[in-house]
Amino acid sequence: MNKIKTKIVGHRRGRLSGIRDLTEKLAVSSRFIFLGFAVAISLASSARAGEVLENAFVRADFGSRGLTVLTDKTSGEVTRFSQDEFHISVDDSTIQSSNFTPALQEQTATKCVFLFSSSQWVVRVIYELQTNWHFASKQISISPVSGTAFMVSRIDLMDGGLHTPVAANQSVRSGKLVRFNDGNGTPVSHGIFLEVQNPYAQASLNGQQIIVSYSPEMTWDTSYGTFVSDRLLVGPYNLSGVSYPAAQIPEWQYIPDGVPSGGPTIDAAELDALSGCVRSFLLWQPTNSTRIHVGWTENDYQIDASTTNGVAEYQRIIEQAAAVGCNDVLYAPANTLLSNLQADTDTWGWEHVTWLGLGQQIRTNAWYPGSNAMPDSVQSMLNFARLKHIKLIAYVYPSLPFGQNPQWTNWSGRYADTGQRSFQDWLLQTLINFQRATSVGGYSFDYWNLGVADAPSSPYAQWFGCRRILEQLRLQIPDLVIDGRQQYQYYGPWTWLAGSYPHPLSYDEQPKSFNAFSDLHWDRVSADRQRWAAWWYRVENFAPTEIIAGYMTHQTPRQYASGKMVGVDPPTDFRIRDWDYLGWKYSLISAIGTAPFNDVVDMIPARDTNEFSAFNATTNAQWMRNWFDWADRNMSLLRNIRPIINQPQLGRVDGTAAFDANGHGFIFLFNPNYRQLAVQFTLDKSIGLTNGGPFVLRQLYPDAEKGKFFAPPTNALWQPGDSVSITMPGADALVLEVTNAPALTQPLLLGAAGNAALVGKQLFLTNVVGEDGATTELKVLLPSRQNVTSVSVDGVPENFQQTSNLVTFSVNFAGAPFNRLQQIGQYDPAFSGGIYQTQITIPSRVFGQLAARKAAWPVPYTADDLLATWLGSYRLLLFVNIADPNPNMAVSLQVDGQPVALTQAYTTIYNIGDKNSLVGWYADLSTLSPDVPHQFRLSLPPLAAGQFQGLFLDNVEATFTNQIQPAGVSSDDFNSPHDAPPQSPSSRGLLPVNRPAK
Repeated sequence: MNKIKTKIVGHRRGRLSGIRDLTEKLAVSSRFIFLGFAVAISLASSARAGEVLENAFVRADFGSRGLTVLTDKTSGEVTRFSQDEFHISVDDSTIQSSNFTPALQEQTATKCVFLFSSSQWVVRVIYELQTNWHFASKQISISPVSGTAFMVSRIDLMDGGLHTPVAANQSVRSGKLVRFNDGNGTPVSHGIFLEVQNPYAQASLNGQQIIVSYSPEMTWDTSYGTFVSDRLLVGPYNLSGVSYPAAQIPEWQYIPDGVPSGGPTIDAAELDALSGCVRSFLLWQPTNSTRIHVGWTENDYQIDASTTNGVAEYQRIIEQAAAVGCNDVLYAPANTLLSNLQADTDTWGWEHVTWLGLGQQIRTNAWYPGSNAMPDSVQSMLNFARLKHIKLIAYVYPSLPFGQNPQWTNWSGRYADTGQRSFQDWLLQTLINFQRATSVGGYSFDYWNLGVADAPSSPYAQWFGCRRILEQLRLQIPDLVIDGRQQYQYYGPWTWLAGSYPHPLSYDEQPKSFNAFSDLHWDRVSADRQRWAAWWYRVENFAPTEIIAGYMTHQTPRQYASGKMVGVDPPTDFRIRDWDYLGWKYSLISAIGTAPFNDVVDMIPARDTNEFSAFNATTNAQWMRNWFDWADRNMSLLRNIRPIINQPQLGRVDGTAAFDANGHGFIFLFNPNYRQLAVQFTLDKSIGLTNGGPFVLRQLYPDAEKGKFFAPPTNALWQPGDSVSITMPGADALVLEVTNAPALTQPLLLGAAGNAALVGKQLFLTNVVGEDGATTELKVLLPSRQNVTSVSVDGVPENFQQTSNLVTFSVNFAGAPFNRLQQIGQYDPAFSGGIYQTQITIPSRVFGQLAARKAAWPVPYTADDLLATWLGSYRLLLFVNIADPNPNMAVSLQVDGQPVALTQAYTTIYNIGDKNSLVGWYADLSTLSPDVPHQFRLSLPPLAAGQFQGLFLDNVEATFTNQIQPAGVSSDDFNSPHDAPPQSPSSRGLLPVNRPAK
């Protein structure tokens, strides 16, 4: 585990439905406690057969001993159970329910309770089916007739039998997926899931017999209330035929054809059923996005907030966070008036920045919220943040040797035992009191050691204590940001119900913490990891969109050239200038396209005054706010975001989509590779589109062609079931809006952004924008059939064809073609290393673009700054892109017969020989001459076929023009006037596709 951590937070001013009413219910339902049962049981009356729980989606039938039939009312499919028993090990006894006859104690519209009682125990089996559930729930509660404390060792929630023939089963986190056959061995299209609401559950299926259990090994006292087990949830689904790999491909494993073979899969319907089940129990139901800036991602721990300079520096951070649209700032600077590094008791050396700098004093009982006055250095920052409509988020370490009670720590001296009830109560009350004293917006929990084997409490009890603290905190203060870090992310979805989100990248966000995708821009590397993590949370952990983190920008590296990790007490200006000018928009779109509820904004231009001024002189802050606001306006639809195509992967395009029931939705596509790649998807249930049509597809991002409509190759409008094919530029994103085609009153331009007007029989197109040097097929859909006699594009007449009310023609945009991240030569999937030779001519407009960018971002970088390949985006960098690069590879380059030094590029900035953070090799070619051919000779070691992805010119963006090149005029004689970069630094060259105009 890294010593220097990375954190983030999110929270929203939303609504927690019926939160106060949940308090009592939580004790039985959402808190998932346990139950014990022992001794021989005798009953005065027996349960009746024929009890039913039913809603619009599911019907559950019960016999005298439990669940007998589960019916999916949507599909009509039926699952029959031959047995539904339970076993419980409590104290020194084991209870087998099959030995006894239960009595029906309670029957309501949503609940059915069977009673087991004896001279020692009162045990209830509680079945539940709430109005909106697509599943049924089973819990077991226990109360002793006398005595106060008992040990619950193991609970078999279901010792059952399936009467419906099983075709296949698959283990998933905390449970099983079971698919059925028709009785003759032929698989059918339905199944059930069995899921327990804790990370310790085990489910086994032997033939038709199934056992679902977990072992709490936890002592319970009746003063806590009735002991209630975690829920067993049983829900039906109907297979969709759309499937994903059930486990991720290791990042970023090179697979030549891009498609892994074999391995278990999970159907989209199974995934929807499980994530929908988790969603039903979320204690926080946001209606708007959490927008939080994480101060430590720009190394805010270097700032001493007790000094005049430190206060001014942190106030810039708060001001910039407010400008980009954040509501919260995770606040973790040093404060030498309150604490010092030498007194830290954690192994990472961060305790002194916890609790707004008061962490050491809280641990030692020197300061307690509500009992002691707030220090001026803390109160003044809280006041400034309030003026900017920002709330501060406190960083908290629960696993410290808190001195309030020796029993919490006497087993180790280093950690508090989260499984002890008295510690849970103290920490919970301290968190509540601290929030009341400071009005903080929430907490970021890190350094929470769960599952410690030698602790007095069992691993389950420690986890249970963590969950209890978070759930009660949410109930007491509903609007809090609850950001879960180490080790929260490893414990699965039933741990996250009260939180805002688990660890955004599923691990630390700093370099070396994860395998870097091959890209010279750290924001894009982090974005690719964010989508990889979002896939893991969604597909392997069934997390609904509401609790997945949208991590954007990056964490500033923290390593010296020696490779030594920067401590918490380094020079105060280490790496404060770090804004990725060309990568951040891709990162933001990546985050919104996978996790729109939690905008976790990382490094922003604030600490460095030059970056702060340069950023504020542009419209970029408003651009960021606009996208956050856009997501909030569309939140009810974006709640349905799902992965499409495949996981983020080397050599592939990945994506997500969200649709409503009427056919309106959004598609997000991402090409993390430098190579242009084609992507295909179908307008059907595989992307969540089940109704509506015909459709129009309109581009929302990138900005250079915003508003452009796409259309199928042979028609004007898309029909349900059509296949869409798009070629994506390298390291870029595309956002499409899909709507039902409107009734036309004006001509609709397809294939480029621009305007179309019909005057009599003459069709005029104006302000038509396309990529320099591109030949593009355009179409115009007329409101009604009219014979067009002429077509002109910005005054240039065009030859055309008309079929019915569709006019088709091609235009040539002026200038020489030169793409985004222009590839030098071609990708050869058979090439396996050796000598690679190619050439290229670089138009002068490329150097004009770089010069204009330097003027637009006038930050005076030092030579040390420029070791970061994402800085100095005015440089023409050659990128040698090799999949799975290794520092030991021998790579050399000649340009025009002269040797050119290649530098290994690392996300750590400095060459520390670490494979995880190596992204490839680069050279600065800014001094090359324009408009003349240059020869390249690259020497490579032996590689796997296709592993060499190519040579690319980084920092080159596509340029766009509205100048049309007349037929018969050479591009050499008709150059585009656009030497400056386009409106958006992320622009695209798309396949010649068609589209309706606005």
